[in-house]
Amino acid sequence: MTRSGNFTPGRCKRLRLTAGALILAAVFAECNSPRPSTAPPPAGLREKIVTLARYLEGLPYHYGGTDIDGFDCSGLVHYVFHCFGLEVPRTARTQARMRGKVKWRHARAGDLLAFRLKSGWHTAILIKRNHFIHAPGRGRRIEIARMNDWWKRRLKAVVDVIGR
Repeated sequence: MTRSGNFTPGRCKRLRLTAGALILAAVFAECNSPRPSTAPPPAGLREKIVTLARYLEGLPYHYGGTDIDGFDCSGLVHYVFHCFGLEVPRTARTQARMRGKVKWRHARAGDLLAFRLKSGWHTAILIKRNHFIHAPGRGRRIEIARMNDWWKRRLKAVVDVIGR
């Protein structure tokens, strides 16, 4: 597509993201109404969390970001879980200290991963065994990463936010 008239790539991208967000809102209707904490998790909730997180892949990293204009690692985690009425703290450090920790061998898609890096805490969402989605840092975009030895050495907590 060539640039002509009032076309600007940023505007086009924003419209596409907005349309995508509206589609997601329709698909994930429970995003507007938190579920009671005493109710069992709805069937397929883990898959819906993973689907939403994967949909956000490619959005820019933005320190302190909590929406589609850009996310930091904990903002991404907070946003995704919040859409399904699951409250998690806003910062990576407090997310890492949440109740509901499980051992790595019991981790499932949709669990929160907390890593300890030199720069501080970093959080992500497990999307399938040995793969997670996260907002890696400045100048980068939300991406899927492999749970390699480097990440495993830094993994400090796996938190089952959803419940078993």
